[in-house]
Amino acid sequence: MIPLVPFHRSLPVVVSFLAGTAVADERTDFFESRIRPALATHCFECHGHKAKGGLKLDSPVMALRGGDSGPAIVPGKPDSSRLIRAIGHNDFELSMPPKNQLPAHVISDFRKWIADGAVWADDTTVGFASGTITDSQRSHWAFQPIRKSVPPTAPRAWSQNPIDAYIHAAHKQRGLKPVETANRTTLIRRLAFDLTGLPPSPDTITNSAIDNLPERYLASRHYGERWARHWLDLVRYADTAGDAADFPIPEAYKYRNYVIDAFNHDKPYDQFIREQLAGDLLASNSDDQRWEQTIATGYLAISRRIGVSPHRMRHITLEDTINNLGKTFLGLSVGCARCHDHKFDPIPTSDYYALYGIFNSTVYPHAGAEHQPYRENFVYRVGKSRADQILNPFRARLASWDKRERDKFYEYKSFQTEEVKEAKTRESTWAELQQIRADRAKFVATFPELEIAYAVSEGKPADVHVMKQGEPSSRYRGEEVRRGFLSILGERKLPQESKGSGRIELAEWITDPKNPLTARVIVNRIWRHHFGRGLVSSTSDFGIRGTPPSHPELLDFLAAHLIEHDWSIKTMHRLILSSRTYQLANTENESNLAIDPDNRFLWRSNRRRLDAEQLRDSILTFSGQLDLKPGGRHPIPHRLTYFYRQHEPFQEKHLNNKRSIYQLQQRIQKNPYLDLFDGPDGNLHFDDRRESVTTLQALYFMNSKFIHHQVDAIADRFTNTASRRTEIIRDLYLTIFNRIPSRLEISHLERTTVEWPGLIRAMLASNEFMYVD
Repeated sequence: MIPLVPFHRSLPVVVSFLAGTAVADERTDFFESRIRPALATHCFECHGHKAKGGLKLDSPVMALRGGDSGPAIVPGKPDSSRLIRAIGHNDFELSMPPKNQLPAHVISDFRKWIADGAVWADDTTVGFASGTITDSQRSHWAFQPIRKSVPPTAPRAWSQNPIDAYIHAAHKQRGLKPVETANRTTLIRRLAFDLTGLPPSPDTITNSAIDNLPERYLASRHYGERWARHWLDLVRYADTAGDAADFPIPEAYKYRNYVIDAFNHDKPYDQFIREQLAGDLLASNSDDQRWEQTIATGYLAISRRIGVSPHRMRHITLEDTINNLGKTFLGLSVGCARCHDHKFDPIPTSDYYALYGIFNSTVYPHAGAEHQPYRENFVYRVGKSRADQILNPFRARLASWDKRERDKFYEYKSFQTEEVKEAKTRESTWAELQQIRADRAKFVATFPELEIAYAVSEGKPADVHVMKQGEPSSRYRGEEVRRGFLSILGERKLPQESKGSGRIELAEWITDPKNPLTARVIVNRIWRHHFGRGLVSSTSDFGIRGTPPSHPELLDFLAAHLIEHDWSIKTMHRLILSSRTYQLANTENESNLAIDPDNRFLWRSNRRRLDAEQLRDSILTFSGQLDLKPGGRHPIPHRLTYFYRQHEPFQEKHLNNKRSIYQLQQRIQKNPYLDLFDGPDGNLHFDDRRESVTTLQALYFMNSKFIHHQVDAIADRFTNTASRRTEIIRDLYLTIFNRIPSRLEISHLERTTVEWPGLIRAMLASNEFMYVD
C-alpha cells in the first residue's frame, strides 16, 4: 500500500440534426462563434425575417425545410447541401450572396459545421440578453466562493486521507460498498502510466518498494513530459500556424519545453498562468528568468491563424485566444459572447470586448502566410533595437535577393495567364526561380544567429467598441468597453491611468484566490487524469450547460488545498495518490452496478485504455529504441528560406524515435498514427480525449510497418538476452504485461509451436497491454 497522508485542516436545450445529440460541446460553441454571426451578417437580410425564394435561415426547422429549391442543409453531408453550393458560387442559379462570394474561411466554417452535423443552438432557450446578471445566475454553484469544509467522519480505513472521507460519505449515502484494494503490480502499472506515461520496468515490478514509487515518478523528468502533454491538449499546441499554407514555427518547441520544465519543477500553478499571459511584463531576477517568462507567452502566440492572409483577419486570432483562455483557465465558453450576450452563461458581449481590448493591445508574431511570407514581430532575446542594429545591414542586402525572387515568381505566374513571347517555358522559369532561391539561401546562412522566441509583446493600448455580429468590418459600432475582466467574477476594469495592455492585470484577476473558478478547474483536471473522469465531468464547462460536481464538497476541499499549498500540482498528486480511493481495484460488484452503473461515485477504479502517446512510447520502450533525450528544434529550414502556398503547404514529417510529445505536430496535416488512436488536435482545445475502438486500430497492429519493425526488434532483443524458452516468455510477460506469467501460460507456450514475432504482436494487440486497471 502507498502510505496514507494525515488529515489536513436544468440544462438548456441544444437542437442538433444528429439524433441523440443534446449536449453542449465544441460544435455548439462553433455554431455560436462562427455560424450564427455569419448567418446574421450575410444571410438574414434576405433569409431572416424575410423568406426570399421561400428560404428562411433563422431556425433549424426552416433551414431543413428549405425553400423553393429544396432543403438548404443535409446534416453530415456538405457536398449534398444546397447552402454550400450556393455560397461556393458553384451553381449560377444558386450563387449567394449574389454579388460577392463569401470569404474562403467563412465557406470553410459552413462546410465544417454541416459535416459535424449542423448543430444549432436553440434560440428559445432563455439565457440573458439584457446585459444584466440575475440573482439566479449568480447563484450557480460554480460562481460561489470556494468553501473548505471539515471532512466527514469515517471508519479508520477511510479516515486517514480527507479524500476518502468524502468518498466514503457518498458511498454510505447511496448504499455502495467499495471493492478491495488493487494488488501490487496493478498499482505499480497504474502509477507508472499515470505519472510518466511509460510502462514500469521489469525490475520495478519485481524489486521496487511501492511506497517509494510516487516520489520516484514525480521526481522523474518523464513526469513533466507526461503532464505537459495534458496541458498542450488544452492550449491546442502545434508547430505550425494553421493558415492555408500552414507555415511552420521552428521556435514553437521552446514553449512546449517550457511547459515540460514547469511541471517538472512544480512551478506554482498561479505563477504558471501569470507567465503565460504576461511573462514579458513580470519582474525577473536574471536574464535567464526574463527569457523563460517571455517564452511562456508562446501560449498566446500559438493562437490559430486562419486563411490565406491571416494577418488581415486578426479578430479571428483574438477570438481563438479568448475562447481558449475561457475554457482552459476558467471552464467557461467566453467566445460565445462575441456576437451577442452568451445565451446560457452570465457573460454579456461587453465582457467579451473587455477581454478583446486587452489582446488587441498586444502584438502577436506573424509566422508567415502565402501573401506575406516573411515573419514579423518575433521576440529577440537581445531586444528589438539591438536586433535591428545587428541585422539591418544583412536585411538591406537581402532586399535585392527578394526583388529578384519576386520578379521571377511573377514571371512564372504569367505562364498561367498569358502567352509569354520569350523562348522560355513555364518549367524553365520555375527552375530559374528555384536557383535564385538556392543562391539566396546561401546568403541567408551568413545571417547572425540571434535567439528568438515565438512570443507576444506590448502594443498600443486602447479600448475597443462592441462589433456588430462580431465583425470588425461592420459600419456599426456599439459602446466602447473599458478593458477588464468578466462581470460575474468581479467586474474589474483597468484603472484609467493604466498604460499597458492589461495582460498583467488579467493574469492577477484570473489567479486571485477569491476567483472561484481557477483552482476548481485545475484540480478537477488533475482528478480526471487520475480517475478517468472529473468530479465535474464537463471539465471545460463549469457553466450552466455543464454537469454539476458529483462531490461538491470534495471539489472545494481540493481547490482550497491547492491554494493553501502554494498552488503546488505535485502536492495535489501526493494527496490523490495516497488515498484509498485511488488504490481501489477494478472489480465488478452487481449490487453497486445496479445503483451506480457508471461508477460516478468511485466504488471501484475505472479501466482506461492507453492513449496514443502511451501506446507508441511503450512499444518503443519494449524494443529498446525509444530515444529518451529531450526534444529540441525540428529540422525545419532557415526561416528566411521557406515559401509555402495554399496549394503547396508545409507538409514535412521529421519523424524520430523520441517520445511522442516531441513529435512534430501540424495543424492542417494530422499525424495519421496519433489521429487513429484519438490523439491531440492542434486546432482545438482538447479537454477530454475520446477512447474510440475501431477496426482500423486492430488492423494497425496487424499490418503497419511500424508495428512489424518494432515486433522484430523486440523479438531480437529478448531472444538475444535469454536462451531458454521459459526465460523469454517470462521476460516478455514482465515487460509487456508487467506481471509474471502463470504456470499454465508457460506450459501452453512451451508446448505450442509459435514464432516470437507472432506472439509479441498478439500481446501488443491484447486488452491486457492496451488497458490499465
